Amino acid sequence: MANPALAHVLAHALTAAAHGFRVIPLTRAKLPAVRSPHHHDPAPLPCHGECGRLGHGVHDASADPDAIRALFAAAPWATGYGIACGCAPHHLIGIDLDLRGVRPVKRQESGRPQETGGADNTNGRAEGTGTAERTERPRAGTTGAATSPDASRKDPTDGLAALSRLAREHAFAIPRTVTVLTPSGGRHLWLCGPPGLAVPNSAGRLAHGIDIRGLGGYLVGPGSYASHGSYRLAPGSPAWAPAPVPSALLRLLTPPRPAPPRSYRPGPAFPEPQPAALEGLVRFVRASREGQRNDRLFWAACRAYETGAGPELAPALIEAALDTGLSPREARATVASAARSAARHLQPPDAFA
Repeated sequence: MANPALAHVLAHALTAAAHGFRVIPLTRAKLPAVRSPHHHDPAPLPCHGECGRLGHGVHDASADPDAIRALFAAAPWATGYGIACGCAPHHLIGIDLDLRGVRPVKRQESGRPQETGGADNTNGRAEGTGTAERTERPRAGTTGAATSPDASRKDPTDGLAALSRLAREHAFAIPRTVTVLTPSGGRHLWLCGPPGLAVPNSAGRLAHGIDIRGLGGYLVGPGSYASHGSYRLAPGSPAWAPAPVPSALLRLLTPPRPAPPRSYRPGPAFPEPQPAALEGLVRFVRASREGQRNDRLFWAACRAYETGAGPELAPALIEAALDTGLSPREARATVASAARSAARHLQPPDAFA
């Protein structure tokens, strides 16, 4: 059976490409529509398209009209398209604001995201209707939006309110930018990042209800159809001109730069770390607030491994991170990354030859 949405979605994807965005076809489940050419391989090796075939997810993304038509021809079941983030010329950063379990109140939709409390407030929209709506905080006696990334999915989630709080706390304005309404009532804000800086993908790290799409991620483009409805531009939203990301927000989105590699000079071994210093690293991690837990754990683990106490101190650092609300998987991955980073910095130059 022919796919009636295909021509519509392809036209939207080509329009996005004409404005410099790289696109891929998506299924109704919002997944890359072209099947991997390696799905029958007994032990598939990592491939980002070096094999020359289609089917490598966001690595297939292109702004070339002929390449896009070839992608959609290989996936005639596609009902949407994804826009790759982090790519030139826009270096797109996606701010995905979830909305769940919050009572909507009808209100005229504006095209500009707006903060609550006097600044501009970005409003949600009900799924499957043209009625513009905003969200209202739960009434007294009800559960407020959770702030932990590990909170139950049943808790009320208001990503817009969380972003507004961050804007107040860190003194930045949420700019008027491309705003795409999602079928669930949430929204995607598009922002331009600076060249040469890779913003990582994250889910709930910045705040509960806020996911970030950076390099290696993608956003569902306006005009796409998914299982629960369509994605569309908010009324009054700029169509294809993302605003620059505010510098204060960018600092929250990017991890601290790693220390520059040290030149190797043979010399005396590190002195034995003092127990008080090691205990201080554990206290440093345990005092982390939401939004800084990964960064502080990474910094403390790097210091521990640089002094040779990493293997001994890692369990205590992970336990301290768990006390702050970080998940076991995130904590272990962060400490492992710190161990690799410290090992690279301590290698003599010949080790990289």
